[in-house]
Amino acid sequence: MGIFSVLALPLLLLGISGIIYIYQSVRWLLSKSAVQNKVVVITDAISGLGKECSRVFHAGGARLVLCGRTWEKLEALYDALISVTDPSMTYAPKLILLDISDISCIRDVAKEILNCYGCVDILINNASMKVKGAVQSISLELDKKIMDANYFGPITLTKAILPNMISRRTGQIVLINSIQGKIGIPFRAAYAASKHAAVGFFDCLRAEMEEFDISVSTVNPTFICSYHRQPTPGNWEASIWKFFFRKVSYGVHPVEVAEEVLRTVSRKKQEVLMANPIPRAAVYIRTFFPELFFAIVASGIREKLKTEEE
Repeated sequence: MGIFSVLALPLLLLGISGIIYIYQSVRWLLSKSAVQNKVVVITDAISGLGKECSRVFHAGGARLVLCGRTWEKLEALYDALISVTDPSMTYAPKLILLDISDISCIRDVAKEILNCYGCVDILINNASMKVKGAVQSISLELDKKIMDANYFGPITLTKAILPNMISRRTGQIVLINSIQGKIGIPFRAAYAASKHAAVGFFDCLRAEMEEFDISVSTVNPTFICSYHRQPTPGNWEASIWKFFFRKVSYGVHPVEVAEEVLRTVSRKKQEVLMANPIPRAAVYIRTFFPELFFAIVASGIREKLKTEEE
């Protein structure tokens, strides 16, 4: 009886772990099956996240239309995808040249996209441009360029594809945005402004498209990185600002985001926030306790300036 009591808890935990693993595996398989034969358009497919999204949707049997600014990189991605999948279970991706920041060409490119299969089931707006610097050091021309890439580009492509979805009364639009569409971080004003604008547009679009059975989803990760960074040694532990936002800098791996995008599509989630507890808390503090949030931000700015002077 004593031995059984000792082993009961480990066996129970093992059993629960096994059930959770099976449950997650089944959900993952269902997520993949949900995109089988669907026409999926991915912008900036040649970026780190774009490649991972291409991989998971291609493995799920989607009919991919991959967009990017460089033909050679698109071809390299094409070769990588078809070399690791069963050709009898997948479709060869279609490749389209697209610079999302060149607004004047987007409507023509949208026609090319629609000509590939005659329709679009899922549009994944992934393209983005970043900039970092003090407000006074960023030119107005660069502000406009960031807004074109992160706001006007995605909404122009969405508007060009939307009539096809409305006529078929089906479809899904996914915006891969950023936590900075929820909170502004100093020295990223242009980037945060474009991300806030995109969130506002797609929130309105979600409500308007409900009558047409078109889903609109936004996925808001922290910084996307190619590896998990470790905090550098130093005295920043004493900084309230650094404590508040240090988790943001770790970011999330492109594989994690791509898999979440697939789950978002299959479950038709409306909004996803991919963040560790501290930046997640920052979003809620900004909403419910704005004065506290602004005080923490100001504290961080003062410390940064003091450190630079020293």
